Amino acid sequence: MAVSLSRWDLWTWVAVCGLVVACGGLASAAAGEGIRFTIKNNVTGHVDGRLFGQFLERASWGEPGPEAALVPGTSRLQPSVVERLREMEIPVIRFPGGTDVDFIDWRDQISNVPGRGRERPVTKGHLGGEITNNFGYDEFLRLCQELGAEPLIVVNFRDGVLRVKPLEEAARHAAGLVAYCNAAAGAGLPAGMPDWPSVRALNGHAEPYGVRYFQIGNETWAFWDGIKELGMDEAQAADWYLTCIEAYVEAIRAVAPTVEIIMDGDLRPVARLIRGRLGDKVQHLAHHLYLPWRWSDVSKDGQPYPVEEMTAEEIWNAWVGVPDIHPVTGVSLDRAGIYSLARRDGYKVAITEWNWNGFGGHEGVESALDSSFAKGIGAAGFLHAFMREREVVSLGCQSNLVGINWGITAIRADRSGQEPAYLLPTGQVTMFYSKHHGTDMLELTSENVPRYSQPYGMGAIGAKTTPVACIDALATGGKDRIYLHAINRSFGEDLGVTVDLSAFTGLGRTATQHCFEGRLQDLPREGEPRETGFFRAQEVMLEGRVLRVMLPKRSVSIVEIPWARGR
Repeated sequence: MAVSLSRWDLWTWVAVCGLVVACGGLASAAAGEGIRFTIKNNVTGHVDGRLFGQFLERASWGEPGPEAALVPGTSRLQPSVVERLREMEIPVIRFPGGTDVDFIDWRDQISNVPGRGRERPVTKGHLGGEITNNFGYDEFLRLCQELGAEPLIVVNFRDGVLRVKPLEEAARHAAGLVAYCNAAAGAGLPAGMPDWPSVRALNGHAEPYGVRYFQIGNETWAFWDGIKELGMDEAQAADWYLTCIEAYVEAIRAVAPTVEIIMDGDLRPVARLIRGRLGDKVQHLAHHLYLPWRWSDVSKDGQPYPVEEMTAEEIWNAWVGVPDIHPVTGVSLDRAGIYSLARRDGYKVAITEWNWNGFGGHEGVESALDSSFAKGIGAAGFLHAFMREREVVSLGCQSNLVGINWGITAIRADRSGQEPAYLLPTGQVTMFYSKHHGTDMLELTSENVPRYSQPYGMGAIGAKTTPVACIDALATGGKDRIYLHAINRSFGEDLGVTVDLSAFTGLGRTATQHCFEGRLQDLPREGEPRETGFFRAQEVMLEGRVLRVMLPKRSVSIVEIPWARGR
């Protein structure tokens, strides 16, 4: 019985349940039945490479991001940081916030602001913390040009929607940033707006930067209560919110008519009204997803449970079965309603912040596992969930790209510049997929995939009523390659699989298995590298149109199969 990973029904559910039996720590198929995947020459959607982007946050609290990764005394990123950035092959980078973006003046991050002089002031963020502006818009946009990455810039929406400033003034001020980035010299700008192209030229970049994406505000659902505190009921608040979005869109398009606008799609009272009110004025709905947050808050079967009594394997199983699990196939998915809303209304979804973001929190309590590598394998599950929404997902920005403190940085820097920068596993995983994927999602079916039960809730990770698939697989295709993407979630078992490629002609004789593996402890022992995850590649022989491959325990494999399409 084959289980389709693209569709399911009641009969599939019955079939799946019939395959699951206990087998040590795993639930597996009956003895003698091998794990089998069939890749079909049927394109089920487009995988946008911009999904594998990053978020370069410069916060004033906890994590200064690129500000702490500069060559001391300069505005230049350390060479080892730039080297890691190039290695990652990032398609799109979001900047600069994050929560702070709605509490600061964008002009603080450029030089030669009219009436201010050349120097940039120190900025105070939303919690009162200070941050320099040594790394600002020009540094960021030049970095994107150097890396070949598309920039995504977020503008302050709070000033307008919470009436910190008159709406027209707030919208024009935000549009000034768009003009600084994109307006040509001599362009006719709105009355009262400074000649931002001339300022940009004075700062060393006469030509427009050509930024394509602008996001209006960050996590604007956080302003909902504040809007209602202005004396509005829910209907009035929704109307005011959309009035503000319209004003911002009109101001932005007055200086850059062809940019693509991203607005928050996670504010439920407003989301259902967007199409009727804004139509095609916006192109993307923003979605943010983090979990599990405080993972040491544990329950089992709905009752509090001490994390110190969980084994390393039980913690691992919970951490990698994310963000949610399909009720039939046991593979990763994201249940957020924004995807169905986007399909209904004809918008794209921009996942502008996401990551496996967790931390402990009970003093004196030790757990059997606290592993950055486990978080990286969990992040691969997020990517699979997003890829399964390929019809509507336009881009993704993993949070955050460079830092010195937060456990979710892709690149960990040393403020002094004495130690070279290195990659953390969540960033390594997104880099892995950015380097190895096809643009077409191919239909994939599975047989006899083993499962495991997961009864623990850990922070925002919920206990699973459906057994979790030990192998979470996807297939993508490109111009001359087929890719099998396979997460082996099994804590202790290498799993051999057979891949049926009989639907394809023109296959090569060998495939390349790219593997991401790692150690469970974060601190390196003598002779070990600082990075906990590592990559290796090996050749695998095809047997005609059949591929047999071993998936190492606790790993992600991307098997790259040469394919002369059309032959």
